[in-house]
Amino acid sequence: MKKCVLLMLMLSSAVLMAQSDLRLGVNLDPMASWLSPKTNEIDKDGTRPGIAGGLTVEYYFHPNYGLTTGLNLGVQGGNVLYEQPVSISTGDDTSVELPASTTVTYNLSYMTIPLGLKLKTNEIGYFTYFAHLGLTHQINIGSRASSSGNGLNKDNVPKETNLLNMSYFFGGGVEYNIGGNTSLMAGILFNNGFIDVLSNDDHKAVLNYLTIRVGVLF
Repeated sequence: MKKCVLLMLMLSSAVLMAQSDLRLGVNLDPMASWLSPKTNEIDKDGTRPGIAGGLTVEYYFHPNYGLTTGLNLGVQGGNVLYEQPVSISTGDDTSVELPASTTVTYNLSYMTIPLGLKLKTNEIGYFTYFAHLGLTHQINIGSRASSSGNGLNKDNVPKETNLLNMSYFFGGGVEYNIGGNTSLMAGILFNNGFIDVLSNDDHKAVLNYLTIRVGVLF
């Protein structure tokens, strides 16, 4: 994880020194997230609130087109209903046996590195409108689970989730210029996962989430 953070900082610094068409910003992302099952023995059982935040980097190779990346830390997850009895491994090398029809709530912490394309209009008054799409790369840095009944209560479950996750995202929003190169930003993004986040081969699910992004660009 430390190597990934260092690499992102080095790349950002290199681009900053080499290019002038660069914008940096900070963002806060309240979200609703859910796990979408891909196998028959589990079902979706509701959404979870989540939140993320971090650094935004934008490089414009054309006045209206730019590449985007950044570094975010956040928590998201979802509820999964297990139709059959299941054994969940906890961080203290023990297992918790859960009966059929148990709902497990997963809270997943991720370090997120997006890579996208941003398309924006010319400034109209003080407003600029944009569309945003790309790929999101995530590294799991923490997994906790709670269950209906008394089986799990915010237990550490690192063996139940995979280290890496990926999704594609699309959305749009608006920027409001408040002076010079500084703008307030607001938008909405949908992320659709395509890599299984659960490590059990019999229980597969992808992570989806809808984000409301607010931030400042400089």
